[in-house]
Amino acid sequence: MKIRSAIGLMSGSSLDGLDIAFCEFDEINGKWTYDIKVAETVNYPDKWKKILKNVRELKSEELIFLHNEYGNLLGDIVSDFINKNNLFPDIIASHGHTVFHNPAKGFSFQLGNGQAIANKTGITTVADFRTGDILLGGQGAPLVPIGDKLLFSEFAACINIGGIANISYEENGKRIAYDICPANQVLNFLANKLGLDFDKNGEIARKGKRNENLWNLLLSDSYYRRNIPKSLSNEYVQENFINPI
Repeated sequence: MKIRSAIGLMSGSSLDGLDIAFCEFDEINGKWTYDIKVAETVNYPDKWKKILKNVRELKSEELIFLHNEYGNLLGDIVSDFINKNNLFPDIIASHGHTVFHNPAKGFSFQLGNGQAIANKTGITTVADFRTGDILLGGQGAPLVPIGDKLLFSEFAACINIGGIANISYEENGKRIAYDICPANQVLNFLANKLGLDFDKNGEIARKGKRNENLWNLLLSDSYYRRNIPKSLSNEYVQENFINPI
Protein backbone atom coordinates (compact mmCIF):
# COMPACT_ATOMS: atom_id res chain seq x y z
CA MET A 1 0.00 0.00 0.00
CA LYS A 2 1.16 3.52 -0.79
CA ILE A 3 2.53 5.40 2.22
CA ARG A 4 0.16 8.18 3.17
CA SER A 5 1.33 11.47 4.60
CA ALA A 6 -0.58 13.98 6.68
CA ILE A 7 -0.07 17.16 8.65
CA GLY A 8 -1.98 17.36 11.92
CA LEU A 9 -2.82 20.62 13.70
CA MET A 10 -3.86 20.85 17.33
CA SER A 11 -4.51 23.74 19.71
CA GLY A 12 -5.09 22.91 23.35
CA SER A 13 -6.64 24.71 26.27
CA SER A 14 -3.20 25.62 27.66
CA LEU A 15 -2.82 28.16 24.83
CA ASP A 16 0.91 27.47 24.62
CA GLY A 17 0.74 27.38 20.83
CA LEU A 18 -0.19 25.41 17.75
CA ASP A 19 1.16 21.85 17.64
CA ILE A 20 2.06 20.73 14.11
CA ALA A 21 3.23 17.27 13.05
CA PHE A 22 4.03 15.84 9.61
CA CYS A 23 3.56 12.08 9.76
CA GLU A 24 3.68 9.14 7.38
CA PHE A 25 1.37 6.14 7.73
CA ASP A 26 1.68 2.67 6.26
CA GLU A 27 -0.36 -0.52 6.57
CA ILE A 28 1.65 -3.74 6.65
CA ASN A 29 -0.21 -7.06 6.97
CA GLY A 30 -3.23 -5.33 8.47
CA LYS A 31 -1.17 -3.38 11.02
CA TRP A 32 -0.87 0.40 10.75
CA THR A 33 2.49 2.00 11.47
CA TYR A 34 3.42 5.66 11.76
CA ASP A 35 6.53 7.80 11.57
CA ILE A 36 6.64 11.39 12.87
CA LYS A 37 8.96 13.08 10.39
CA VAL A 38 8.80 16.69 11.55
CA ALA A 39 7.00 18.30 14.49
CA GLU A 40 7.04 21.61 16.31
CA THR A 41 4.96 23.93 18.45
CA VAL A 42 4.48 27.44 17.12
CA ASN A 43 3.88 29.90 19.95
CA TYR A 44 0.87 32.15 19.71
CA PRO A 45 1.48 35.91 19.65
CA ASP A 46 0.22 37.61 22.84
CA LYS A 47 -2.67 39.08 20.80
CA TRP A 48 -3.97 35.64 19.87
CA LYS A 49 -3.46 34.23 23.37
CA LYS A 50 -5.72 36.96 24.71
CA ILE A 51 -8.31 36.42 21.97
CA LEU A 52 -8.48 32.64 22.44
CA LYS A 53 -8.60 32.94 26.23
CA ASN A 54 -11.70 35.14 26.01
CA VAL A 55 -13.31 33.69 22.90
CA ARG A 56 -16.42 32.37 24.70
CA GLU A 57 -17.39 35.93 25.57
CA LEU A 58 -17.75 37.01 21.92
CA LYS A 59 -21.04 37.86 20.25
CA SER A 60 -22.27 35.56 17.47
CA GLU A 61 -21.12 37.70 14.54
CA GLU A 62 -17.73 38.26 16.17
CA LEU A 63 -17.32 34.51 16.65
CA ILE A 64 -18.14 33.79 13.00
CA PHE A 65 -15.62 36.42 11.90
CA LEU A 66 -12.97 34.98 14.23
CA HIS A 67 -13.68 31.45 12.95
CA ASN A 68 -12.46 32.56 9.52
CA GLU A 69 -9.64 34.75 10.82
CA TYR A 70 -8.24 31.96 12.97
CA GLY A 71 -8.53 29.61 10.00
CA ASN A 72 -6.44 32.07 7.98
CA LEU A 73 -3.88 32.18 10.80
CA LEU A 74 -3.65 28.38 10.82
CA GLY A 75 -3.31 28.40 7.04
CA ASP A 76 -0.42 30.86 7.21
CA ILE A 77 1.36 28.93 9.96
CA VAL A 78 1.05 25.55 8.24
CA SER A 79 2.10 27.05 4.89
CA ASP A 80 5.30 28.32 6.52
CA PHE A 81 5.83 24.89 8.11
CA ILE A 82 5.39 23.16 4.74
CA ASN A 83 7.71 25.51 2.87
CA LYS A 84 10.38 25.52 5.59
CA ASN A 85 10.57 21.73 5.64
CA ASN A 86 9.92 21.13 1.91
CA LEU A 87 6.92 18.87 2.62
CA PHE A 88 4.30 17.37 0.31
CA PRO A 89 1.44 16.14 2.51
CA ASP A 90 -1.53 14.28 1.04
CA ILE A 91 -3.86 15.92 3.51
CA ILE A 92 -4.10 18.37 6.40
CA ALA A 93 -6.13 17.45 9.48
CA SER A 94 -7.02 20.38 11.71
CA HIS A 95 -8.68 19.94 15.09
CA GLY A 96 -9.05 23.68 15.67
CA HIS A 97 -9.44 25.32 19.06
CA THR A 98 -12.36 24.15 21.20
CA VAL A 99 -14.72 26.96 22.20
CA PHE A 100 -17.88 25.09 23.20
CA HIS A 101 -18.46 21.41 23.96
CA ASN A 102 -21.92 20.33 25.06
CA PRO A 103 -22.89 16.90 23.69
CA ALA A 104 -25.93 16.79 26.01
CA LYS A 105 -27.36 19.60 23.90
CA GLY A 106 -25.99 18.13 20.67
CA PHE A 107 -23.13 20.45 19.76
CA SER A 108 -19.40 21.06 19.92
CA PHE A 109 -17.58 23.93 18.24
CA GLN A 110 -13.92 24.16 17.30
CA LEU A 111 -12.64 27.50 16.04
CA GLY A 112 -10.69 27.59 12.76
CA ASN A 113 -12.43 27.28 9.41
CA GLY A 114 -10.96 24.31 7.54
CA GLN A 115 -11.83 25.88 4.19
CA ALA A 116 -9.61 28.84 5.02
CA ILE A 117 -6.70 26.45 5.62
CA ALA A 118 -7.38 24.65 2.33
CA ASN A 119 -7.53 27.96 0.46
CA LYS A 120 -4.24 29.14 1.96
CA THR A 121 -2.35 25.89 1.33
CA GLY A 122 -4.05 24.38 -1.71
CA ILE A 123 -4.17 21.05 0.16
CA THR A 124 -7.28 19.02 1.01
CA THR A 125 -8.15 19.78 4.63
CA VAL A 126 -10.40 17.87 7.02
CA ALA A 127 -11.75 19.55 10.14
CA ASP A 128 -14.68 19.62 12.57
CA PHE A 129 -13.97 16.08 13.75
CA ARG A 130 -16.35 15.99 16.70
CA THR A 131 -19.67 17.03 15.16
CA GLY A 132 -20.32 13.84 13.21
CA ASP A 133 -20.07 11.68 16.32
CA ILE A 134 -22.31 14.01 18.33
CA LEU A 135 -24.98 13.99 15.61
CA LEU A 136 -24.95 10.19 15.83
CA GLY A 137 -25.59 10.37 19.57
CA GLY A 138 -21.97 10.19 20.72
CA GLN A 139 -19.95 12.49 22.95
CA GLY A 140 -17.59 13.81 20.29
CA ALA A 141 -14.81 13.14 22.81
CA PRO A 142 -12.30 11.76 23.46
CA LEU A 143 -10.97 12.37 19.97
CA VAL A 144 -8.21 9.74 19.79
CA PRO A 145 -9.70 6.24 20.37
CA ILE A 146 -9.57 5.23 16.67
CA GLY A 147 -5.91 6.22 16.50
CA ASP A 148 -5.25 4.32 19.73
CA LYS A 149 -6.84 1.19 18.27
CA LEU A 150 -5.09 1.33 14.90
CA LEU A 151 -1.64 2.43 16.07
CA PHE A 152 -1.28 1.05 19.62
CA SER A 153 -3.34 -2.14 19.66
CA GLU A 154 -0.62 -3.99 21.60
CA PHE A 155 -1.39 -1.96 24.72
CA ALA A 156 -4.22 -2.87 27.09
CA ALA A 157 -5.22 0.80 27.45
CA CYS A 158 -4.11 4.20 26.24
CA ILE A 159 -4.24 7.29 28.45
CA ASN A 160 -3.95 10.77 27.01
CA ILE A 161 -3.05 13.49 29.51
CA GLY A 162 -3.87 16.92 28.09
CA GLY A 163 -5.97 19.73 29.46
CA ILE A 164 -8.42 16.92 30.21
CA ALA A 165 -7.29 13.31 30.67
CA ASN A 166 -8.99 10.47 28.80
CA ILE A 167 -8.65 6.72 28.38
CA SER A 168 -9.47 4.17 25.69
CA TYR A 169 -9.39 0.36 25.74
CA GLU A 170 -10.95 -2.73 24.18
CA GLU A 171 -13.83 -4.46 25.94
CA ASN A 172 -15.73 -7.35 24.36
CA GLY A 173 -14.52 -6.37 20.90
CA LYS A 174 -15.60 -2.74 21.30
CA ARG A 175 -13.46 0.34 21.81
CA ILE A 176 -14.45 2.09 25.05
CA ALA A 177 -13.32 5.68 25.61
CA TYR A 178 -14.21 8.53 27.93
CA ASP A 179 -12.77 11.54 29.74
CA ILE A 180 -11.38 10.60 33.14
CA CYS A 181 -10.78 13.91 34.89
CA PRO A 182 -9.38 17.43 34.52
CA ALA A 183 -5.60 17.43 34.18
CA ASN A 184 -3.25 20.11 32.84
CA GLN A 185 -5.95 22.78 32.83
CA VAL A 186 -5.99 22.75 36.62
CA LEU A 187 -2.21 22.45 36.95
CA ASN A 188 -1.66 25.35 34.55
CA PHE A 189 -4.14 27.47 36.47
CA LEU A 190 -2.17 26.91 39.68
CA ALA A 191 1.13 27.61 37.93
CA ASN A 192 -0.32 30.83 36.49
CA LYS A 193 -1.08 32.03 40.03
CA LEU A 194 2.67 31.77 40.67
CA GLY A 195 3.45 33.77 37.53
CA LEU A 196 4.43 30.72 35.45
CA ASP A 197 2.97 29.37 32.21
CA PHE A 198 3.19 25.79 33.53
CA ASP A 199 4.89 23.63 36.14
CA LYS A 200 7.93 22.39 34.21
CA ASN A 201 8.67 18.73 34.97
CA GLY A 202 6.19 18.94 37.85
CA GLU A 203 8.92 20.46 40.01
CA ILE A 204 6.52 22.58 42.09
CA ALA A 205 3.89 19.86 42.44
CA ARG A 206 6.36 17.28 43.72
CA LYS A 207 7.28 19.59 46.62
CA GLY A 208 3.70 20.02 47.82
CA LYS A 209 1.33 18.08 50.04
CA ARG A 210 -2.22 17.11 49.21
CA ASN A 211 -4.94 19.35 50.62
CA GLU A 212 -7.34 16.71 51.90
CA ASN A 213 -10.34 19.05 52.14
CA LEU A 214 -9.90 20.27 48.56
CA TRP A 215 -9.21 16.74 47.35
CA ASN A 216 -12.43 15.44 48.87
CA LEU A 217 -14.40 18.40 47.51
CA LEU A 218 -13.18 17.87 43.96
CA LEU A 219 -13.58 14.10 44.17
CA SER A 220 -17.22 14.52 45.20
CA ASP A 221 -18.12 16.02 41.82
CA SER A 222 -21.04 14.24 40.19
CA TYR A 223 -19.10 13.64 36.96
CA TYR A 224 -17.28 10.71 38.53
CA ARG A 225 -20.57 8.94 39.22
CA ARG A 226 -21.92 9.25 35.69
CA ASN A 227 -22.09 6.21 33.48
CA ILE A 228 -19.99 6.06 30.33
CA PRO A 229 -19.92 7.30 27.63
CA LYS A 230 -19.19 10.72 29.08
CA SER A 231 -16.96 13.69 28.41
CA LEU A 232 -15.83 16.90 30.08
CA SER A 233 -15.88 20.41 28.62
CA ASN A 234 -13.58 23.34 29.34
CA GLU A 235 -16.58 25.21 30.74
CA TYR A 236 -17.40 22.38 33.16
CA VAL A 237 -13.81 22.13 34.35
CA GLN A 238 -13.67 25.88 34.94
CA GLU A 239 -16.93 25.98 36.90
CA ASN A 240 -16.61 22.81 38.94
CA PHE A 241 -12.88 22.23 39.40
CA ILE A 242 -11.04 25.52 38.98
CA ASN A 243 -13.47 28.00 40.51
CA PRO A 244 -13.64 26.04 43.84
CA ILE A 245 -9.85 26.35 44.22
